[in-house]
Amino acid sequence: MILHVIKSNIYSGAENVVCQIIKGLSDKEEFIYMAPHGPIEDKLKSIGLYDCYYGIEKLDATSIKSAVDKFHPTVVHAHDFTASVLCGLALKGSVPIVSHLHNNPPWIKQLNTKSLSYLFACRYFNHILMVSDAVKDEYRYTSKIKCPISIVGNPFSVDGVVSQVDKDADASALSSDILFVGRLVEQKDPLRFAEIAKELINSGDVNTARVIGDGELFDSLANFVSENQLEGKLILEGFKKNSYDYMANTKIQIMPSKWEGFGLVALEAMSLGRPVLGTQNGGLVNIIDSTCGSVCASTSDYVDAARELLSNHQLYDSKSEGAKARALEYNNISEYCDKLYKIYEDVR
Repeated sequence: MILHVIKSNIYSGAENVVCQIIKGLSDKEEFIYMAPHGPIEDKLKSIGLYDCYYGIEKLDATSIKSAVDKFHPTVVHAHDFTASVLCGLALKGSVPIVSHLHNNPPWIKQLNTKSLSYLFACRYFNHILMVSDAVKDEYRYTSKIKCPISIVGNPFSVDGVVSQVDKDADASALSSDILFVGRLVEQKDPLRFAEIAKELINSGDVNTARVIGDGELFDSLANFVSENQLEGKLILEGFKKNSYDYMANTKIQIMPSKWEGFGLVALEAMSLGRPVLGTQNGGLVNIIDSTCGSVCASTSDYVDAARELLSNHQLYDSKSEGAKARALEYNNISEYCDKLYKIYEDVR
């Protein structure tokens, strides 16, 4: 049995990966999804994985030890830095640990308590998974890690995205010219998206921009909308269980992340034929190219690229087809799960 341990109680990129692994290997393994109580519970219910959910009040060393005593896992799969450090220090090698890093926050480049804590915990890891070379290259102490490191990307299925779009949904309530999907936190830089939307709306190039997600910057975004008189044009939708309906009814997906370990949202949008404009760092640099969108550095870069796509139908159609083709290149769910299963077997 594999115990997945994750700090977050919402559903986003890393949580999606956990669910894909559980679904993809359900015929070979039993799984427990351990995370604090929260919105993730509704998502797990909606996709049929609630039976494997183990809810806790707070992720700490005590809750990890209790879960191991209760379920006796053969492998603990810890997601991202905090869960990995806690699992390492709580279990100290008593159970094989796979540490899975989904992100590359700026602090991993620096000498600080967090980067050193992860290095210390590494002595108890049996294998480390990273979603892109960016994570491996940017972590300050990668060269000091003794256990194997694998770059695994993310599990992804084009059909899995397309099949979840509600073809009977009210398009008028979902449509937009540009769309942001993600947690409303500094990493995803939703305020940059708001600035992009403001310029395009004021110039008449965009009628409707939507933001899908919730987080600590929601109030700041709401104030931005009010202060700039963008009500009804820059629409904050909040958290949605299924963002694919919105992706299917937008024209352009925008991802202005300050850092991005992989960039799963880009592939999800591309699966639906939506060109993506994204940041020039982390995993997005490897996903986005000139056939399916543009990599942008400044707000003006995003504005210019979006304006060109919205006004040039031939260019838009070309990048829309390119987006679908690009997504298919990452269609790897079977291969990914096979690779994970081999790693589980190797560390046991």
